Amino acid sequence: LDPAIESVGDRESIQDALAHLPPREQVIIELRYYRDMSQTEIAQRLGISQMHVSRLQHRALQRLRLLLGEES
Repeated sequence: LDPAIESVGDRESIQDALAHLPPREQVIIELRYYRDMSQTEIAQRLGISQMHVSRLQHRALQRLRLLLGEES
């Protein structure tokens, strides 16, 4: 497969997996990886501690790995 096509497929798989996350985890991932915000910036924006952002991010990434692993 063409790498560009694979990349589109990967993005679609990631978007599908993100849709299965709880809303707050979706927001954390979007802000961290799509808007390149630090955990501290995310914490300030959401009104939660940086430690809580860290835990939510960790949990979200674990869920994404499981979801994406199931698709392969």
